Amino acid sequence: MAKILFLSHRAPFPPDKGDKIRAFHMLRHLARHHEVWFGAGADDVGTSPRPDVTDFPFRDACIAPLGPFRRGWNMVGGLAAGAPLSVSRFRHRRLERWIQHVLTDVRPDVVFIYSSAMAQYVIGRTAPGTRLIIDFVDADAEKWRAYAAAARFPMTAVFAREARRLTMFERRALDAAEAGIVISDTERRLLSAQIPSGAGKLRVLSNGVDLDYFAPAPGRGDGRSIVFCGRMDYQANADGAAWFAREVFPKVLASRPDATFRIVGACPTPAVRALGALPGVEVTGATPDVRPYLREAAVVVAPLRIARGIQNKVLEAMASARPIVVTPAALDGIDAADDYEVLVGADADGFARAVLDVLTGRTMPWLGENGRRFVELRHQWSTQLLALDRLIDNEDDRLSAEAAA
Repeated sequence: MAKILFLSHRAPFPPDKGDKIRAFHMLRHLARHHEVWFGAGADDVGTSPRPDVTDFPFRDACIAPLGPFRRGWNMVGGLAAGAPLSVSRFRHRRLERWIQHVLTDVRPDVVFIYSSAMAQYVIGRTAPGTRLIIDFVDADAEKWRAYAAAARFPMTAVFAREARRLTMFERRALDAAEAGIVISDTERRLLSAQIPSGAGKLRVLSNGVDLDYFAPAPGRGDGRSIVFCGRMDYQANADGAAWFAREVFPKVLASRPDATFRIVGACPTPAVRALGALPGVEVTGATPDVRPYLREAAVVVAPLRIARGIQNKVLEAMASARPIVVTPAALDGIDAADDYEVLVGADADGFARAVLDVLTGRTMPWLGENGRRFVELRHQWSTQLLALDRLIDNEDDRLSAEAAA
């Protein structure tokens, strides 16, 4: 049993979006098998940052409020200091003091960083012998480069600056770490190209999906509903919803005028809410449970044009045995076969054709079942967390040393 300081950029309670889902499962697993001190920020208004103490028996925890005003003020300070804005936004003095107390008085065996931004609290501050492991999740600087390429001035300059500064910070963090984790081989290649000096430290730990929670429902949906799930204040989701509603869905309606497109997710931006005025488009806003929408869906879509890492929304739809149409970007890191476990549409015409193939019954009827079997074989949390155990126990390095001897 190790003493672990687990730091996350945001408290993953409830686990209602991609980054929080991954952190939730890792943190719960470690808390059940080790002594864990947990530190995080809480920036989601209206949700509880506190977990069930039965599932998360922490030795101690500090969850610091990071509301919009504090985050904004932090980023102003980060801009003046030349720091990455996506790092400086997670600063909090109370959390910093608590972390320093744990580092000094507890002297943890392992500091586990979830999201590289939290490395700002520990670089150069750990005692000799403390192991630092960082879950980068994905090559986040690439996202900012993609935003810069798609944006207009002045935001293109802001995003390009963030990409440069974040790459510099993550190089420093990986240099200080014993190991870094990413979510897929694609992300490992990208991060290795950005930080060649740390490429040998990078390990892949993929995402899982809760197969019991997303158990398939009987039937094949209502025959006309197209569903896209995701938090709708996230730029990539908002962009994907707008692209599908304006560029793809009209092509679907031309052949299936009874079709509906449901955008299911919390915090829709004004631009996303405006899509609800288009024919056949419904914007639900926050919903306590996406499963009823998945069960009614004739087809689920993931029309992301900008994407990093593995999309949980894709795994959840596949686990629910729903046919799903994705862009190549949304499928990156998920090794599912086109036209067998998923359907892939690379542009508006191809995406619309794939959706219509499902709605009109031209595709194989067992596409959804094939997707379910894929996640059962490749994306169970129990399998992924075994790799986390090996990393925490330093098992891979020990076996390598024994083999070399």
